[in-house]
Amino acid sequence: MSDTQTYPRPALWLPALVVGAYWLACARLLSPQWSFYAQYNYGWAVPFLCGYLFWQRWITRPVPDASPKATGIFLLLLCALPLLPTRVIVEANPIWRVGSWVMGLELVGLTTALLYLAGGKNWLKHFWFPVAFYLVAIPWPSQWEDFVVQFLARGNTQVAVEALTVLGIPALPHGNVIEISTGMVGIDEACSGIRSLQATLMMALFFGETNRLNFVRRALLLAAGVGLALFCNVVRTLLLVWIASRSGLEAMEKWHDPTGIVILLACFTTLWLVAARLNPAKNAKAEIGSKIPWPELKPRWMPAALLGWLVVVEAGNALWFGVREQADAARLNWNVRWPTDHAQFREVELSRRVILEMRFKEGRSATWTEGEGVAWQLFYFRWGPAAGLVERVSVQCAKTHRPEVCLPAAGLELREQRGVKDFTVDGLTLPFRAYTFTHRGAPLFVYFCAWEDGTRGLAANMRENTASRLAAALAGSRSLSQRVVEIAVSGIPDAEKADAALAAQLTQIITRESQPSPK
Repeated sequence: MSDTQTYPRPALWLPALVVGAYWLACARLLSPQWSFYAQYNYGWAVPFLCGYLFWQRWITRPVPDASPKATGIFLLLLCALPLLPTRVIVEANPIWRVGSWVMGLELVGLTTALLYLAGGKNWLKHFWFPVAFYLVAIPWPSQWEDFVVQFLARGNTQVAVEALTVLGIPALPHGNVIEISTGMVGIDEACSGIRSLQATLMMALFFGETNRLNFVRRALLLAAGVGLALFCNVVRTLLLVWIASRSGLEAMEKWHDPTGIVILLACFTTLWLVAARLNPAKNAKAEIGSKIPWPELKPRWMPAALLGWLVVVEAGNALWFGVREQADAARLNWNVRWPTDHAQFREVELSRRVILEMRFKEGRSATWTEGEGVAWQLFYFRWGPAAGLVERVSVQCAKTHRPEVCLPAAGLELREQRGVKDFTVDGLTLPFRAYTFTHRGAPLFVYFCAWEDGTRGLAANMRENTASRLAAALAGSRSLSQRVVEIAVSGIPDAEKADAALAAQLTQIITRESQPSPK
């Protein structure tokens, strides 16, 4: 028999179309997060990198084996059938990281099941990495990311302050803020190193695969990536603070993004060189091209059935929300009447970073005093109505930027979370989450209320646990429009007096927009 024997090529366009359609649907749901969260901008490149890695594996594919097909069919059904409820849950909670991960794992399982049906265990072992690599585009669970961000920010702050002191630049740490002679420099998410860390980990996995490194060498490459990202980001922080100390905070802002890009390119280039250094001698080439038989997916009706199921999933999701969601942004809502007649009323300009991160439709902040030494600060934001996926992701900012997350990063100490306090204003019950912070040794009482616009006038479902998120999906609520009011008061000695002062203040600053329509 000739060594150049060729094999018939079954039509692969339908299985490829099916797999592409499923992953395109997943990418569509993830893409707003790739656009909205700067640390996940690299997600746009991941599908193309997956395609490249798969092609690299395809040209060295092994001979298919005759593994039992029942196992593959069982795995396929196990991953495909839950896609319908998962799709509804993700639609209601577009930034819930757990929901995104569940959908991603279901699609990875579905794809690997198809590979198993086509080529058995040999193909499953050979192709699993390019398929699983897609998971690096899914945002980390919020609890993990928040912990890493705070850990990196505080560590970055401490290291930077010590280094600045050695360099002769006076600096004091205040939480995640560095005080220098020209002002306060905040170590936010960008400066914490989370962006470069996540992107560097993605590239370490990619370079490890393209160089076909073994497990130990890939682990070394990942460790090198982590160390490189942290070191480069400390250098960036030192450079920015040095610029701020010499030329002012405005000059630092101009260099903020360019230095970030340079640091990221430096990380990628160095990591590529390290990967090349770790690359062992090339092994003998595997069989390629015409010597390997093309797969024939069986049962043959499976791709068409999967394509039909995807149509059912998307149509079922649209029908569910079309029937159950009846939100009306003009009913049972409220607005803020700004107390411009109070003493020392002053508008507070929102920072560029707040505007870019929160992406609200309307936002305003002001401070004023009342009585002897009682100072108030009010923030009001409104989002929606949201028409598209990106807008619905921006609406979720009302739930992610909360006092217990943001204020400690600004140097305030959280002393107590006092639960939810209900305040009745003009027939509406507004639930405020109450907090006690310490600011410069004095108590600061903070109140936070998020409100989802809709027919029932219910307080915002904060969707901070699995039960509340599932309840939102069951109710067909996508949180298309909402508003937030956050109030801080100082100069009051205890929490009970602060609550009473807020109750009186709300009757002056909250106005009802409209009455509920009759049933």
